[in-house]
Amino acid sequence: MECVLYSQEQNRSNERKTVVVIAITICMMIAEITGGFLFGSMSLLADGIHMGTHAAALGIAVLAYRVARHNQGNRNFSFGTGKIGVLAGYTSALILFAAAFGMVWESGERLFSPVPIQFSEALVVAVIGLVVNLVSAVLLGHDHDHDHDHDHDHDHDHDHDHDHDPRSRSRSRSR
Repeated sequence: MECVLYSQEQNRSNERKTVVVIAITICMMIAEITGGFLFGSMSLLADGIHMGTHAAALGIAVLAYRVARHNQGNRNFSFGTGKIGVLAGYTSALILFAAAFGMVWESGERLFSPVPIQFSEALVVAVIGLVVNLVSAVLLGHDHDHDHDHDHDHDHDHDHDHDHDPRSRSRSRSR
């Protein structure tokens, strides 16, 4: 099992990147939710809500970075502050679940009371959302090196698959 430890400087760098992504995510969330209502697009509305859950999850991650850094030497955290990130992830998952329930509810209402959709306008907002997601992925991507040392063992064993079932030998002889 591999244990990866990050320095406080790496955490600060990740924290700064996360704050930038939160800002652009919130802007896109507002645009998608607004576009979803204006253009009648459940897809934009759902993605806007989804972007909101991302913003919340990233906000929780920033809070976790700060709490972990602040309590780094605190003896009350007998096993360190690493579990703060795990609890942040768990909380984020609960928020995502609540948002998913909200999207199902809104979709059900629209199923029984459809609204006209302005596809061209909604598509423009959706493409901008895709670009924001790609930029966010690049900003939050891993920038540390990985060891790519590969072993090249050559196995020279020979398989000796033999049928040791006497009934099969008697069947093959009788043919």
